[in-house]
Amino acid sequence: MRSFIDKGYGWPLFVVILLVSSVAMMGIVVMAARSDGGAQVIEDYYEQAVRWDSLAEARGAAAALGWQADLVLSGTVEGLEGTVSLVDSTGKALLGLDVIIRLRRPQLAAIVAEIEARDTAETGSYAFATDATGTGLWDIEAEIANSGEIGQAIRLDWRREVR
Repeated sequence: MRSFIDKGYGWPLFVVILLVSSVAMMGIVVMAARSDGGAQVIEDYYEQAVRWDSLAEARGAAAALGWQADLVLSGTVEGLEGTVSLVDSTGKALLGLDVIIRLRRPQLAAIVAEIEARDTAETGSYAFATDATGTGLWDIEAEIANSGEIGQAIRLDWRREVR
């Protein structure tokens, strides 16, 4: 019995194997590219673009007032919890503020969680907890809606890694 190579089937078989393996590899690449949900649509993208100047002003308002903010974030089995500590330019704790915390993942367009942070001990440390879990990077945004006598919204942003 003669082998495939002796009959002249070797090179055509080699070409067919290359073509089939190429198609299989492209199928694997497409499956890997779509495994994370594909492209993300940012909600209210146009409205955010229109409000860009006011968002940039809100981000710079804390620095203009001399406020300092610190975020402590930790992950547990139940979810994420943290505190945002706020002090003014003299080092005095800022009390009685309405602080909204929004948690995002850098790879996702949607907000993962939105929570109201509370200063239960009236120390200027606003605590929050959520059932959102996961290790890796988190983007945390604190929006201070009612900032007392200054009358403008203040926005603070952090990126932290949870292990």
